[in-house]
Amino acid sequence: MQTPHFPRRGFTLIELLVVIAIIAVLIALLLPAVQQAREAARRTQCKNNLKQIGLALHNYMDAFNVLPPGQVDVYSGGDQGNWGWGAMILPQMELGAAYATINVTGNTLGEALLDTTKINAMRNTISVFQCPSDTGPNITDRDINPKGLTSSTSDVFLVRANYAGNGGSWRLYKDKAAAAAAGRDIGCVNGLFWANSSVSFKDVVDGSSNTILVGERCWSMAQFGTDSFKNSSQPHGTHIYGGAADISNTYYGMADVLGCGESFINGPSYPRDSFNSLHVGGAQFVLMDGSVRFISASIDHNKSTAAIDSMYERLLGRDDGQPVGDF
Repeated sequence: MQTPHFPRRGFTLIELLVVIAIIAVLIALLLPAVQQAREAARRTQCKNNLKQIGLALHNYMDAFNVLPPGQVDVYSGGDQGNWGWGAMILPQMELGAAYATINVTGNTLGEALLDTTKINAMRNTISVFQCPSDTGPNITDRDINPKGLTSSTSDVFLVRANYAGNGGSWRLYKDKAAAAAAGRDIGCVNGLFWANSSVSFKDVVDGSSNTILVGERCWSMAQFGTDSFKNSSQPHGTHIYGGAADISNTYYGMADVLGCGESFINGPSYPRDSFNSLHVGGAQFVLMDGSVRFISASIDHNKSTAAIDSMYERLLGRDDGQPVGDF
């Protein structure tokens, strides 16, 4: 008896194209959801970073009764750059080995930048100081020239960092006297960090839940390199507060302190002086009480009109005495 023969049936070209089209539509629908999930995870990690930084700063205050200075000012013929607040809290972040290797208490930053061992230590990734949403390079592409110490012109490249301290509600000056000399004593140096600052809880008159401590600063918007251990008045030198041409409103990296009352969050004006991030719609901040908040880029902010006349500026100033509502 002959076995019945059934004709083989395959996909027609039209059916195959329909299947491919359906798969393409499903991928197109799924991809944004996957990207959103990944960004949500990155945003959560960034929040955790700020939480750890806030906790480390509180632990520093427990030990010394004050916040670390925005930077330790060093005056010399070479205008040596020096360590900032981020380097000083390494022991409180369980990074005591790095703190000891770069010898924060035993030499200036400018001196450390002439030591190969210390340079290599400052090139090691410190993930807690990096926002995972930032697309910048792990090692900066902006140089630090250890000028003023030797005749060396060697460039030094260090690891990137993404968080900056609150220097106040307007422009950043070295101290109250320098701000007053410029006619800007109100709203300047009214944050939590500046040169040789020593702010304690009693100085935060507006309340710890109403005062920004540290916020984000991303690589692409800042325009200049942000280095973990750099503290500089210009993007190419470790000198700080030299002559008039060297004075800047910005620090960089772990040593970064921003006087950002004249800059919007994520704004196009003065991006190197502003808190900014690649999170859509705003940036994340840790407040003086240790809480982490996402603040919208559209927060009430009357920039460049007065020292403190908007919600954002009231959050930056520690002792303006003005009420803070929902933000």
